[in-house]
Amino acid sequence: MKPLSDILLRHLPSLLVIAAVALFINLRHLNEPPAYIHAWAQADNYSLALGFLHNGGDLLHPQTMIYNKQQLDFEAPESLVTACDLPLHHWLAAGLMTLVGSHEPWVFRGLTLLVSILGLWALYLLAFVLTRSRLKGLLVAVVAATAPAFAYYNAGFLPTAPALALSSAGLLCYALYVRDTKPALLYVALLLLTLAVMTRTSAAVLWVAVACFEVLRLLRREARLRTSWIPFVGGAMLFAAWQLWSMRLRQEHGSLFLASLLPVESAEEAQSVLQNVHDHWRFHYFQRLQHWLYVAAAVGALATAVVRGRRRESVGGHRLSPWWLLAIWLFGEVLFAAVMLRQFRHHDYYFLDSFFLPTVLLLAGLLTLLPDLKGRGWQAAGLAALVALTVVMTAETCRMQRVRREEGVEALQTAIRYKQANSLLDAAGYGSRDLRFLALFAYPQNTPFCMMDRQGYVVMWNDTAIVNHALMFDYDYILIEDEVYRRKFDDAQYILPRLQRLAGDGELSLCSLSDSNLHPTADHFFSSEL
Repeated sequence: MKPLSDILLRHLPSLLVIAAVALFINLRHLNEPPAYIHAWAQADNYSLALGFLHNGGDLLHPQTMIYNKQQLDFEAPESLVTACDLPLHHWLAAGLMTLVGSHEPWVFRGLTLLVSILGLWALYLLAFVLTRSRLKGLLVAVVAATAPAFAYYNAGFLPTAPALALSSAGLLCYALYVRDTKPALLYVALLLLTLAVMTRTSAAVLWVAVACFEVLRLLRREARLRTSWIPFVGGAMLFAAWQLWSMRLRQEHGSLFLASLLPVESAEEAQSVLQNVHDHWRFHYFQRLQHWLYVAAAVGALATAVVRGRRRESVGGHRLSPWWLLAIWLFGEVLFAAVMLRQFRHHDYYFLDSFFLPTVLLLAGLLTLLPDLKGRGWQAAGLAALVALTVVMTAETCRMQRVRREEGVEALQTAIRYKQANSLLDAAGYGSRDLRFLALFAYPQNTPFCMMDRQGYVVMWNDTAIVNHALMFDYDYILIEDEVYRRKFDDAQYILPRLQRLAGDGELSLCSLSDSNLHPTADHFFSSEL
């Protein structure tokens, strides 16, 4: 059996292909601020990296750029610290920002893209180990790389892509361990899988599935308990330790990140969510051509089984089939979806966190059942087909990236406006870093202060209770986008007429709060002397 290092060297050309596809799709978007679909979650994660630049890289006390006091039901000392999954990727992004001397979005996005490319390469290697075919392995990796939702996030700010990369690498090492029975590979596999769980809790489903599969192997005497129990117990303890620490952070500082289950309350609601997912997201998860590839692979596998009259034996002869692992894994993801189904309605990345990787590996499993291409002629035809599929799928994914960027444009406009805020504040004499600002009606919440590289307070919603609560914060001045002021003026008469404009640049206005009604109309506000 060839060692892992030899496998990596032999498959470097595949890495170049995967990198070329990923770069072609994402390079033009590499310096985009958090915007478009799920800009809120993206901005919160981007702010975690910037927070490490401000707290000296303290991994145990992650912080964002906004204070916790904006949480109405949270009474605690004011703090920027927030509970979250282990922000390892954000911490590394902050280190890279320090190294290159820039905290522009391209640094974070570039690191995510690099990690994602390596994860796709690990996925290719895993598919190669299963199928023993470079063409089949590369097809699996290209399908994953060109899945529209994955391509959108694999150069983004969410921890989803890094967690998928860790999971793919962990599965690769575990597959090699099962094949070669080298204990060191199991230790590396569990370390990678545990880190995936710590950085994205939803990856725990895969961790548990691997543990169950290993128990089955122990019962069949294909594994040894003295080899298996240490990495599994060690991984569980490591994850538990971070969860306990995160609970302490949540109690003391609160959290900007979801930490509860969101199941549906009725069968009717479940049907509504599933129908919405089908109508809105199905061609974001996988494009139409990829759906047909799955159908073709399934039909081909079934036809092959009928012709042969029996199932193809697994690589390990009479060893426990990896289909058991996939079945356990998919069952676990169904349970995960059941308790988080509400999130699937609006959050496409929850599919990436759950069903994406096992679905991609299902394709690899189907391809193992198909006959291998024999002879140079057939191999050349297979390579030509793969090239054609790669070109078509890449082009469709690029089109889908444009479609996905038609949603949430307001978040991009907010980022652009606040990017120039420091110039406005400096020119008007309010540029001191000791000043605190309240960004009024700014969406998403962390974007204004990510763009300004400051900490402060944000109100996203036009809600009287929330706004009145925010007006009691310890801020010095208020910032509001001019377009937002005009658009919300009629609906926010309780607050907007009370703003006194101190400075502006045509996009943003710096304001103070007055107890009297100063501006009967929006036009009066902008025509007032500065």
